[in-house]
Amino acid sequence: MNNIRASIQYLVLLCITHLPGFATAQSVNDTTTTAKSEASIELLYTESNNNSKILTVTVKAKVGEDYVGVEGAVVGFFMTEAIPENSLGNSTTNDKGVAVLVVPLEKLGALRANYTFVASIENNTTVEDQQEEITVSESNLNMSLEEVDSVRQVVITLQTTDAAGNTIPAADVEVRLFVQRMFGLLPLSSDPQLTDEQGEITLEFPAAIPGDTAGNLVVVAKVDEHELFGNLDFRKKIRWGVPLVIDHNKNIRELWSSRENAPYYLIILVNSMLIGIWGVIAYIVFQVFRIRKLGRQKVA
Repeated sequence: MNNIRASIQYLVLLCITHLPGFATAQSVNDTTTTAKSEASIELLYTESNNNSKILTVTVKAKVGEDYVGVEGAVVGFFMTEAIPENSLGNSTTNDKGVAVLVVPLEKLGALRANYTFVASIENNTTVEDQQEEITVSESNLNMSLEEVDSVRQVVITLQTTDAAGNTIPAADVEVRLFVQRMFGLLPLSSDPQLTDEQGEITLEFPAAIPGDTAGNLVVVAKVDEHELFGNLDFRKKIRWGVPLVIDHNKNIRELWSSRENAPYYLIILVNSMLIGIWGVIAYIVFQVFRIRKLGRQKVA
């Protein structure tokens, strides 16, 4: 009987000492064999004022049925093919999974009709290797602001380059016109305008658009997600706006003013609330002392 009891105790001790190690080893193996998430890459091309060529990548990983942004992923950018000698540089995604690279113009070489850019993720610890490429045609978007017989006109010109390297007009391309505002762009027309056979658009600039204190406006011409040119924008500053007049007497007591210039009704409201709150607290304290005093009188 004693032998059986000793054997059972030995088995229990063996399980206690070895099972934790087994569980630990199993969890480590599970960690090391965890599969990487499926990745999705979106590559966009933007050219601004015919100077900056910008590549923007959004990296997302599949979590359940949804795709979420991948933070901290290193994205390699290449010209034509994802090989080291064609590298344009690297960029790391932010908390929304977005990485941006301004293409070094010296790495583009001679002017050509088309450019192929490649974005690549390799050897990432959380997502699978993935590549995405985009091909865009060389373009030249320009905008001139003219005043003819007291009529303000915006003339937009879009040109491209053919296979022989010749500059030709880009016809039938949708262009939108905006004015830069503090929190975005104000469209000047509900529908986009199409370039004609000469690659031009002529628009009349509307009057009575507020500008800064000097009447300056930033006029913006944009081509969005075109199949050949990607995203293009051209910006120009001009004094065509209505000057902003700041009335200090009118704005001296507004909700966004400093504390000493707060509106009177707000000062009265806040102080009334504070007096009411402290009045209730003082009344409660007074009643507590009164109850304590009555209790002492009854004991005496």
